[in-house]
Amino acid sequence: MPSLIEDVARHVAGIRYAEMPTEDVASIRRLVLDTLGCAVGAAHCGPARELSGWLRQPAGPQDMATLIGDGRVCSLDSAILFNGALVRYLDFMDVYWSRDICHPSENIPVALAAAEAAHCDGRQLIEAIAAAYEVQIRLANAFSLQDMHMHHVSAAGFVAPLVLGKLWKLPVEQLAHACALGGFRHLTLAALVEGQLSMAKAVGYALPASECVLTTRLAAQGFTGPLEALEGLWRSGRAQHAPSLRDALDLSAGTAQASKVSLKQFPVQFGLQAPIEAVLKLRHELGDAAKEITALQVDVPEKICRSTADPAKFRPENRETADHSLPCCVAMAWLDSRLDAHQFETGRWRDPDVLDLMQQVRVAPAPDLEERWPQGRPARVTLHLRNGSVHTHTALVGIPLGDARRPMSDADVERKFLALAEPILGPTRADQVIKMVAALDELPDVGALCRILAPPGMDR
Repeated sequence: MPSLIEDVARHVAGIRYAEMPTEDVASIRRLVLDTLGCAVGAAHCGPARELSGWLRQPAGPQDMATLIGDGRVCSLDSAILFNGALVRYLDFMDVYWSRDICHPSENIPVALAAAEAAHCDGRQLIEAIAAAYEVQIRLANAFSLQDMHMHHVSAAGFVAPLVLGKLWKLPVEQLAHACALGGFRHLTLAALVEGQLSMAKAVGYALPASECVLTTRLAAQGFTGPLEALEGLWRSGRAQHAPSLRDALDLSAGTAQASKVSLKQFPVQFGLQAPIEAVLKLRHELGDAAKEITALQVDVPEKICRSTADPAKFRPENRETADHSLPCCVAMAWLDSRLDAHQFETGRWRDPDVLDLMQQVRVAPAPDLEERWPQGRPARVTLHLRNGSVHTHTALVGIPLGDARRPMSDADVERKFLALAEPILGPTRADQVIKMVAALDELPDVGALCRILAPPGMDR
């Protein structure tokens, strides 16, 4: 019997644009635009500046890819690392959760850079992105890396080689060995997002994905890997919900997984979307009537409470921790009547009024909300205000905007993209990107899109 990695490789090789339903292609285009907005919006972030001096020059014409927001051309692996860090930095990209959590859009900078380097067209890019979403989401449905005390970016080693190999048109056997070579050595500790977070968060997926360029090239030359790596991972996890990973992993035909992810309306951890929406709803309703908060209670499912309201999150020491802190994000949203990337970049979370309000935030797991998890990621916010006497106000958000069950419209996605991209690219070029992504199927060379993802005058 073939290994599961061989079955996965065969599934990926069988994905064809010509057989994809129009709605599946439309989902990919929306995700590309959303992801590019996240990347462009982070163009001047700290991790990008730190990485900039360590990027390699191309080794040849098939190793050239463009840096988003920068315009320089560098090696393929360097572009995957740099662009991937941009996508992740703002914590604004898509999210999917089932047995495991993942951000499948972290594969889009991998596919974009590899498609540019290989001079692929838009349809080939769509195929590769579809393959990434199919594999990563099906793996998240099958078992949990987090339950094994690892971070979900561990999937990068398995998924990124499939994206690269798909674009390089590797035969199934080489595609399988590329997946095995990447997967067996890129398991990431859950410590990546525990306690005070670090800059490593930005490269958690991008770093192993960039290293998979080498392992995929090795596989293309005949280098072999441990094809039963997925079975070994399953055994290590001791999962009880299915007899084997083969029983748990769905490899039926189809390309609809991209339509199942959720997008974010706020640049923060996915479990904070509902609490922030609830706080802003109350802030809008109360207006100037909101004088003095005596208490701010946030009820969320236990898993969200544990990951976003541990002691370190009440005293964030850096930006990476602040955007994963429920008390911090709630305080900024209430005080400023908004929550956006600018607040994080300007260090708003350090200001005395934010720090003071954070100490009045109480976060608790709620059994009634636990019953809805993970459907909807609900949150309930209760404010106690003193306006002569104590008044209580409550807002419940069962499903935040952007969730797969309450999706953003195309217009919402475009507005989000423009808000992130216009300050960097300018309005004319940002509009060009929207139009090019809308016609991605007809793009003869993906490089044309990559070259306009930098301000005019910086593209080369």
